[in-house]
Amino acid sequence: MIDNKPFAQIKEVMKKRALNRREFARGSLALAGVAALGNIGLAEEGTKKMSKKCMVVYFSWSGNTRFAAETIAKKSGADIFEIKAETPYNSDFSKCCDEAKPECYGKKLRPIKAIEGLDLSKYDVVFVGSPNWWGTLAPPVRTWVTQNAAALKGKSVCLFQTHGGGGMQSLGRDFAALLPESKVLPPKAFSGSSIKSSVKALEEFATDRMATPEPRQR
Repeated sequence: MIDNKPFAQIKEVMKKRALNRREFARGSLALAGVAALGNIGLAEEGTKKMSKKCMVVYFSWSGNTRFAAETIAKKSGADIFEIKAETPYNSDFSKCCDEAKPECYGKKLRPIKAIEGLDLSKYDVVFVGSPNWWGTLAPPVRTWVTQNAAALKGKSVCLFQTHGGGGMQSLGRDFAALLPESKVLPPKAFSGSSIKSSVKALEEFATDRMATPEPRQR
């Protein structure tokens, strides 16, 4: 008589192995699903970062800050707006200095024109451009920031400036002091005399600031 016990044991082992394979397959599918969900989450986070709505606002007398603003706007896909004084500064350099110097030293405001179509509530990141005039913000920029400080509350705001050799000086500090409830990102100074050869630096600045983690609100 043939002993069927060994065959039964072999059959049981094979059954368990088949079950383990099925469990492994189900486990692999589950892990793949979790990984896929994780990738979706990362993609959504990346999309969220890239979908920040950005704008550039600037004042320019010579055209250097305008060039910087246009380059930054193009790189970041931002809307762009120009700050204009109600009474323009004289186009003659010496006469412009006579007008602007006492305003800058006194940190005075200069009346500006309303910017048509600008709704700050639409934007997450705001770049503000100013020339360096006597170590501080150009008066029209000071006026615009002062007038809109409440609307900029909680937003990421970043200064860029063009200069004739003075560098940043006190522009960054003066700018941040006007926006105590905004998330002020690190400012950047660009040489006005070489601004048209600074496209790469301007583009890197825009990319870097758009990717900068938002600082804590002060």
